[in-house]
Formats: sequence, structure tokens, C-alpha cells
Amino acid sequence: MLTRRILTAASMAGSMLAAGSAFAQGQPIVGISTVTTYSADARITAVDPNARTVSLAFTNGATAVRQVSPTVANFAQTKVGDMVSLAFEDRLTFVLSGPNTKTPRDRDTTVTVATGGGGSVAGASAGQAVANWWVTAVNPSAGTISLINPGGGEVRTYNVTTPEGRAQLPRVKPGDSVTAINSSVAVIAIMPK
Repeated sequence: MLTRRILTAASMAGSMLAAGSAFAQGQPIVGISTVTTYSADARITAVDPNARTVSLAFTNGATAVRQVSPTVANFAQTKVGDMVSLAFEDRLTFVLSGPNTKTPRDRDTTVTVATGGGGSVAGASAGQAVANWWVTAVNPSAGTISLINPGGGEVRTYNVTTPEGRAQLPRVKPGDSVTAINSSVAVIAIMPK
């Protein structure tokens, strides 16, 4: 029997599929998975041990909430007000679009669907962050790609982690646009400052 909850869930799932297929119509050329590590100094403004997150105020005035990797052994000792030096691991998946292909607009979308009945609840949540970057340099022999956010910031060099992505690096040229379709930033070390 179709209920309003099932119809709502189906409608939301259809919206997610439509968003994915709209990107596919742009005929992306190749997917490239990357990982890079970097460090920054920050003051801890909140700690959530259950979610394993820290809220940070960086020395440049920026703020962020970051997931803390299970490998960080001293997470239990972190407290609000600590000035720390953090190491981050930034994982991204990029899609290179063909020449004259319009890239999707930047967006951060989360869809949550829940349904219940008979004392039980079932749900699902899906998220997608889409951001466009410009290629500043490519080094196929080293397996790296350097990118900058068109909105500003520093040039970041990423290590391409998959053999399939490394094989496609010769196709990427400075000035190309790539779209980040998945991202994950995790704190991998916390050191007192």
C-alpha cells in the first residue's frame, strides 16, 4: 500500500537521481581520486567525543568542525581552549570535464529520508558536495595534480591515489576545470602547541 511517507521518500530519492544524471549529461572525461596531507595551527573551541569531532578557530580567523580519525590516540586529552598544531588528511574525488563543457554549480546537498510504522523507523541520508577547481599544474610521472579554488585560496598539490587516475593524468592540462564530487577532511594528528 502506498503511503504518504513512501511517496515522499520516492520523490526525494528521485531528486537525488536527477541531480546525479544532470551531472552525467555534461560528459565527464575521467574520475581522479586524490589524497594530500597538510598542517595548521588552531585553538580548539569545542570537542564532541561521541561524534569524534573538534571545532577549530584557525589563526587566520577561519573556523571549522572536523572529524578526528580513530588513529588519533590523544583525542581524549584535547580540551576547549587548547592551542594545537593539527595534521589533516584531505581526500577528494575529481571529475575532469571535456572542453567547452559547462561545469555544475557549486553546492552542498544533504537529503534525509525516514519512514516508520509498527513501532519501527527506517531512514537513509545521502550527501553530496560539488565544487569546481582550476588545474594549475600536472605531473603524471610523480602522480600529482595542483589545483586552486577559483574563489581564492592557496594552490594545493594532491597525490593521485588510484592507478586508473594516474593513467588519466596525461589528459589533464593546466587551465582545465575539474569538479570535486566527493570530499573528506579528517584530523590525523593533534599536537600541543
